[in-house]
Amino acid sequence: MTLQKHQNRILFFIGSFKGGGKERRLLELLTYLTGKDNYEIMVVVTDPIIDFPAFHELKVLYKVIPKKWKRNDITVFYKFYRICRQFKPHLIHTWGRIQSFYALPAVIGHRIPLVNGQITSAPPHANRWSLNKILDRINFKFSTVILSNSRAGINAYNPPLKKIKIIYNGISLSRFENLPAPEQVRSKYNISTPYAVVMVATFSGNKDYKTFFNIAEKITQVRNDITFIAVGDDAQGMDLCKPFQKRTNNNPRIVFTGRITDVEAVVNSCTVGVLFSNISKHGEGISNSIMEYMSLGMPVMANDAGGTKEIVHHNVNGYLVTHQTENEIAALITELIDNPNKCKAFGNAGRKLIEEDFLIEKMGKAFEQTYEDVLSQRRRMVPRIETQTDLI
Repeated sequence: MTLQKHQNRILFFIGSFKGGGKERRLLELLTYLTGKDNYEIMVVVTDPIIDFPAFHELKVLYKVIPKKWKRNDITVFYKFYRICRQFKPHLIHTWGRIQSFYALPAVIGHRIPLVNGQITSAPPHANRWSLNKILDRINFKFSTVILSNSRAGINAYNPPLKKIKIIYNGISLSRFENLPAPEQVRSKYNISTPYAVVMVATFSGNKDYKTFFNIAEKITQVRNDITFIAVGDDAQGMDLCKPFQKRTNNNPRIVFTGRITDVEAVVNSCTVGVLFSNISKHGEGISNSIMEYMSLGMPVMANDAGGTKEIVHHNVNGYLVTHQTENEIAALITELIDNPNKCKAFGNAGRKLIEEDFLIEKMGKAFEQTYEDVLSQRRRMVPRIETQTDLI
């Protein structure tokens, strides 16, 4: 791959850096790109909360667009347009449906290529004439490239084939080095059992925490050697976790951590990682939680929906849940825990898959190639231009 000698200015637009999958993915990409010398980067958000201390360590230029209204704030269009006029990006890379839509005046008015990264899930169905579908069609029309982190996402959103590119999530294994001893973490979170099952996910309508807690109660009623740990917090201020918090009050072997910053350390202290999704309305893309489980050599259990089967291979590195009952799922979990050889084999297979297909270096190079392809195409289309500065 031949990159240009001059610095390419890239403007990333995401809603926030609150804990979440796409936020973590962007952080991994920024970490990779800041190690290069040919990018000038700006990050724009509409929420000032940053849950990742590592973001500040990157010392990336970022701006917050304060919203006057919580939803559908039309002032963001102009504020983002003005930022683009000042920063003069060579391309814009958006990380969400509404961010892609807010970027369109700048994309159209300044003729800036749009790398649209809004496809991060694979919902099972949607009304063709829903507002979201209409926004998708508008966004896709003006996008130069449309990215998805799974094949399932492409099938779900059905963007124009000539614009699509699949780039799997990448993870930096250095995140899992020098973690505190599991015994220390277990003490911190009052985990006294030798085995633990963890689910790392935001409490939202897309996740099935009900199944997680139901299974936790079933197993802890008959086993006193297994703890279930829910790691996550409410999405967008919704009080979805409160009913589940009450269910932990009288059961010390069900732990609710809320939002924490030492997720890797907690996962490293566990035995099995699970991710239950609300498959009636949501399919995962490539889940960062699952990647974290596998990076730490843990077996995985997750729903066979969306892109999950692209990373979880049934009976190889974990189990895919299809139509099993809660009792059957509980039996699979305890069977894994009681069979350490299978548990280890699944974990080793998952770690190997991460090393082969889901490392940050592979993801970063794919993004770099995408940016260079877009910019090379733009330079061919616009005569007399060495940079986009003349356009703005």
